Amino acid sequence: MSLSSWAERKIGDRCIVGDGAHAKLKRHQSGVTYLSSKNLKDGRLDLLKVDYISEDDFARLFRDNSKALTKPGKDDIIFGIIGTIGEPYLVHERDRFGLSSSVAILRPDKSIIFPKYLYYWIKGHIFQDALYGIKGGVAQGYVSLEMIRSLPLNYPPLPTQRKIAAILSAYDDLIENNTRRIKILEEMASALYREWFVNFRFPGHEKVRMEESELGPKPEGWEVYTLESVCQRITDGSHWSPKSVSNGFPMASVKDMHDWGFDITKCRQIGEEDYQKLVHNDCKPLKEDVLIAKDGSYLKHIFVVEKEIDLVILSSIAILRPNGRMLPHLLAMYLKDPSVEARMKGYVSGVAVPRIVLKDFRKFKIVIPPKNLQHNWFELAEPMIEQCWRLISKNANLRQTRDFLLPKLISSEMDVSELDIKIHDGEGA
Repeated sequence: MSLSSWAERKIGDRCIVGDGAHAKLKRHQSGVTYLSSKNLKDGRLDLLKVDYISEDDFARLFRDNSKALTKPGKDDIIFGIIGTIGEPYLVHERDRFGLSSSVAILRPDKSIIFPKYLYYWIKGHIFQDALYGIKGGVAQGYVSLEMIRSLPLNYPPLPTQRKIAAILSAYDDLIENNTRRIKILEEMASALYREWFVNFRFPGHEKVRMEESELGPKPEGWEVYTLESVCQRITDGSHWSPKSVSNGFPMASVKDMHDWGFDITKCRQIGEEDYQKLVHNDCKPLKEDVLIAKDGSYLKHIFVVEKEIDLVILSSIAILRPNGRMLPHLLAMYLKDPSVEARMKGYVSGVAVPRIVLKDFRKFKIVIPPKNLQHNWFELAEPMIEQCWRLISKNANLRQTRDFLLPKLISSEMDVSELDIKIHDGEGA
């Protein structure tokens, strides 16, 4: 089945198009979740930094009627149209949120368009290229609803749409399952850390006397050190940004970090000469370095480098290279602790773009347990950490395969119309 046999329409021909509230709403500490384009990421909702509005404002502004689509429902697709553009999300039945005007809503005619196919079509290169070809703005891009209605929508018969969606969603389901497993393992390792090193209920704690320190009560024999005394090096990445090339070496910033490493596929590339210069300047992380998101969303990501790779970093990321006095994973856990993060505010400067000041950060004080206790903890935590790394690697491979298949499936280069693929009746999200 070639693309020429597919229907070629515009989004507005097959979808109702709307967007979120064009109103200045008061934010609250709790209430109804209020999303903007920044909360859409990789097919999911990023709720790390999210706003809330009142129930009254939600009921007043978000209604589902024929005049204006402002309230997303099950099987609608939403995506960013201001700032972060083109990141789609398929709305589930359990979802309940309001949207700012930076997010568009597409409601497909389900008799013709399978919602999950539309989601993958929006993620695909044909739609994305057309979207970026019409976007306006310089500092902050935007796309109007009228522009969206004019964007292409190519589709095969409904049964083939469902098969395409089933193939791609199988990969996303595996990724989601692995992500849940990672979350559970993270919580287990974090709970073990808190039990031993925050609540001080480590093995043999009954026989250890508590004493006061400048950081509060601590077990006898535990020491207070500065960060620079437990690290052989505390620095950050390059303060110089080389020009990008189409095929080179990855250079990472905070936006390329996740909780366990870097998304290499999204890093920009730099030339070999610039790369070697930055390696010489110690901007390349080494195995067991602790990396910290230093600028902007500071402390958003903290992780230990699993293995050395050909990658350099920008100055928005700090490198802590432990000297053996504290295990790297224990140091990372310590810096992630909410009480430690609260103390960190005194080491941050800047208003528009807050950032950790390294010369002050080096004097940041931490409590170090005895080495034998550190190793006993790590014997229990290491299998959880290694399993997380394995699952992260599996997810990277799954994403790579899915992203290889996606353009082939939605351009009919790979014909699946005759494949015997089991489809669940009524499946939409």
